[in-house]
Amino acid sequence: MRPILSLLLLLGLAAHARAEDVAGAVAVPPGPQAVPPSTTTSSTAGVPTAALTAAPQGPARRIALVVGISSYERLPGELAREAPRADAARVAAALEQAGGYARVRLLTDASATRDNILSVIADQVARDVAPSDTFLLYFVGHGIGADVGDPRLFTYDTDPENLPGTSLSVSDLAARIAESVKAAHHVVLTDAAFDGQFRSLALLGPTANDWPALGPSTMVLSSTAPRQTAGVGVFARALLEGINGKADANGDRILTSGELSRWLVVSVPDVTGQKQLPTVQGRHDPDIVVAQLPPPAPVLGASAPPARLDLAAVAASRVRIDRAKFILRGGAGNVTCAGATPVTCDPSCYAWDIPAGPCDIRMQVDGKDYAGTVEARYRGSYTCAVYQGAVQCAAPPPPIGP
Repeated sequence: MRPILSLLLLLGLAAHARAEDVAGAVAVPPGPQAVPPSTTTSSTAGVPTAALTAAPQGPARRIALVVGISSYERLPGELAREAPRADAARVAAALEQAGGYARVRLLTDASATRDNILSVIADQVARDVAPSDTFLLYFVGHGIGADVGDPRLFTYDTDPENLPGTSLSVSDLAARIAESVKAAHHVVLTDAAFDGQFRSLALLGPTANDWPALGPSTMVLSSTAPRQTAGVGVFARALLEGINGKADANGDRILTSGELSRWLVVSVPDVTGQKQLPTVQGRHDPDIVVAQLPPPAPVLGASAPPARLDLAAVAASRVRIDRAKFILRGGAGNVTCAGATPVTCDPSCYAWDIPAGPCDIRMQVDGKDYAGTVEARYRGSYTCAVYQGAVQCAAPPPPIGP
């Protein structure tokens, strides 16, 4: 059965009254974290602005679309959460003020309908972005369907009686971005897997593994691993800390995609007791500039800063690989990765959801036993053979776009 039919069947099994309207909007807390009036940060109501012109050509810039949904027009009131709208506003402000973004568009609640999100991407973001630019999408709100093969995001106007037509599938959203936003780099950050249920289905929205490539260099980072739920506001707080400088591991005031992903992979599990593990996927350049931080304010009489934690080393021990294929040329054997159950290869096998790190290979060829170790760092195929009396493996290339 196709994934969408499975999802509809599951939804139809539970009787449910039509959702109550959720009245009122959640106010963004006042203070320096709220989005101030600006010529670059804007909340778009739906009609493309007539004054928009084609994106200027020149040095690479950063353009962002931030979406946060706290209340829903037709979904049950118990799905409303205060945090997403405020988190989105704070992230938008941080990208503009601390991240050096040329344009940040913010859609919250009533402006974040399915059609408006797609329209803003096709009509406005497409005009903002030049081929040398980096485009960043941040979504915080509810999702569903990742555990049944049909990952979707709830929009403000999602109708429980017409979920396929009023929610936003990852395939539709990805296709619109790939078709309309011709950027050098695409960065997608999602926080859409929270505790709770909707008509007997867990609110498990898309994770990084559910996204296709959006261009030659795509990084997708989700707040959780597959089938995990996120603590409300946890990912947003870590993201804000990262954008405001904590993720800048080498202190050069240039925040790269590699630095940001390492920061999130380390900090989120730390504050959740390893219960929430952000996931990174995609073929991308780890040196994508995701923020250009302003110079720090001088502090008279300040002592030297403390030594920085080696985030790369810590993160490497916590990154998980959703799928790795091992091919044992000329023989059979088993593969044991740290913390994972051994798998038998005859001559090939798959290891699922393994931690990045060493994998021990034991292989038998022509009645003789051989052993070796390979560092599993990326998703892909590891081809192994006996050479000079030991098992040696060729690893897949790192996820760096052309």
